[in-house]
Amino acid sequence: MPRKPVIKYQANKIPIEGELNVAIVRKVISKTEYVNWADKTEFTNAVDQLYVPPTSDTYVYIICQCSIEYIYADKTEVPSSNLTCTCGRKIIEYGN
Repeated sequence: MPRKPVIKYQANKIPIEGELNVAIVRKVISKTEYVNWADKTEFTNAVDQLYVPPTSDTYVYIICQCSIEYIYADKTEVPSSNLTCTCGRKIIEYGN
């Protein structure tokens, strides 16, 4: 488990109705609105603008509701195409 990721996304343990069809990694538009990132570049540019703690050891850390962890040490490791967990939950989906 990462000690201090730059950003962490975690799905609810018990997904809300219809939530399996929605990606965990999404861009916040407002307090209640989210959209998919357009592409990997848009996502990694946003992460690059965040504060990086001196003890950070992970770029992006994602936990699916089935407890599978997706750990990316730097932006080159972030997938450039859509990613779906083995349980069927969408992890990253690019495009709106």
